[in-house]
Amino acid sequence: MHTFKNWLLDLLFPRLCLGCEILLSDSNESRVCSACLTGIKVKNDFACAFCNSPVANGTTCPFCRASHFLDRLFVAASYDNPLVEKIIKTMKYRFVRPLASNMAELMAKYLERRFSLGLNIGRDSTIVVPVPLHRRRLNWRGFNQAEIIGNGIGSRLGLNFQNVLGRKRNHIPQAQISDRRARIANAAGIFKCARQELVRGKIVILVDDVATTGSTLDDCARALKAAGAKEVIGLVFAKGTFAYDKKMLQ
Repeated sequence: MHTFKNWLLDLLFPRLCLGCEILLSDSNESRVCSACLTGIKVKNDFACAFCNSPVANGTTCPFCRASHFLDRLFVAASYDNPLVEKIIKTMKYRFVRPLASNMAELMAKYLERRFSLGLNIGRDSTIVVPVPLHRRRLNWRGFNQAEIIGNGIGSRLGLNFQNVLGRKRNHIPQAQISDRRARIANAAGIFKCARQELVRGKIVILVDDVATTGSTLDDCARALKAAGAKEVIGLVFAKGTFAYDKKMLQ
């Protein structure tokens, strides 16, 4: 019955690649063909997670460092790429779970490049941690994309994956808030670390699908630092942007 149902759905609503719109084979559970996926260019430039000023190797700039917890932000792909935007939105709002694994594949390749270019991360001293979803949001979507991505990156690179973060409370999804300051306030103080012994003294690669203001990643970093993390590096598939508000400096 399940096979017949899938066959009927594919007949009525054929699965086309989000990029080139070719008909995908039955073996491809995703929505992107291999040619389009490998064609996504990884980013080589870096910007501060909070003010978007150019920085070296993803580090939080000196002006933002004093008031934030996240040490670096790595962004694998550009949100300006229409296919990247389609992948994120299709995965999150049409619940196409395999796209999270596609993100993990590209993000792992990106991180491997950072290793080869001298990022000093030891596999024994580093853990991969996903940004958690609240239980209600998890029940609505059916999966946590950050958990799938983080698990995939850990498996591909031989890094220890640890799901140690939780939420103290639910909050309005960041995508529903258009004001930058409101987003920052909305993400403040909502995360906690449940297993401090797994975090203490470690370099943490904190994984999510997308970042905008950096506020969610920063509050996760706060909880991880409070648990004894040595360094917290954010890693996202793409980063959206707000028009930078100079009043934030006042």
